[in-house]
Amino acid sequence: MESETFTQTRHARYPFVARAKATDVVSGMQLDGLTTHLSEGGCCILTRRAPFSQGTKILLEITKDGVSLRTHAFVVYNLKDQLMGLCFVEMPPSQAAILAGWMKAAMPFLSR
Repeated sequence: MESETFTQTRHARYPFVARAKATDVVSGMQLDGLTTHLSEGGCCILTRRAPFSQGTKILLEITKDGVSLRTHAFVVYNLKDQLMGLCFVEMPPSQAAILAGWMKAAMPFLSR
């Protein structure tokens, strides 16, 4: 049932490339990488080192064009020892506004 809940809450993902820094809130270990996709609920991060394990709570900073979004997240999955999927949590309103702007710019225009 848990996987069904996750599937139902999945958000549309859009290509989005920006610098990212993830810090494990328990150990303080940091990983640098690049976002590959962005959604209202999370993002994917490509790292040069092995990503954090599933369930790791992190402080995430994504920076694009001099604007930084800072929020808490947790690792939902990791693939091929270089990619991790993150779910945003506890996002302050000011940071949600940054995310909304990035999402608007990342969404393809619908032609009708």
